[in-house]
Amino acid sequence: MGEITRQTCGCYDANANSYGEASEDYDRFPGLRTEVVEFARQAPHPMPVLDLGCGGGRDTRLLASLGRTVIAGDYAPAMLEWARSRSREEGRTLGYLRLNALTLPLRDESVAGVWASGSLLHIPSAGLERALAEVHRVLVPSGIAAISMRVGDGEGWKEGGSLDGPRWFTFVDPDAFADRLEAAGFTDVRIRFAGRAGWFIAVGTR
Repeated sequence: MGEITRQTCGCYDANANSYGEASEDYDRFPGLRTEVVEFARQAPHPMPVLDLGCGGGRDTRLLASLGRTVIAGDYAPAMLEWARSRSREEGRTLGYLRLNALTLPLRDESVAGVWASGSLLHIPSAGLERALAEVHRVLVPSGIAAISMRVGDGEGWKEGGSLDGPRWFTFVDPDAFADRLEAAGFTDVRIRFAGRAGWFIAVGTR
């Protein structure tokens, strides 16, 4: 599992500038901006929120602009640096943290919400239970998690798409993923199908 993480994040590191630029425009991701705004509204104040797998920091910057204190976390150092440099250009002060979703370096009950947009789908199915347990652990009571995943069945290495190089993808059935969230301790689990073909977002409360 560690090698899968290293290779996948290495792909993002190698393409940090091009990926950061290509992923900036919300118009390319129908419905996503609305999802981020709804998450910012629902996460209980005034605790910070975690952007888990922040990539180029697009959602981090939007969350900050909506008045949220944001911890931007990613495993790929070059992506974190790209996101950090863009935030300096925009005059925002945000916290950036290199992290692994399987062992989050945060205290128990330390964030009001966890936003994971297309990041946990790079974790092998065998590791999802651990990742969801970590998300649950760091949330305050009544905190929310919003996790977007790709609909499908199976997992493995794929090349192409928006990046050059291999990345690991885990595709899931939405109902089965909702069951995983409930098994991790989440309540009021809701599945919403995004405006992006083949994507859904699962929202649960701690």
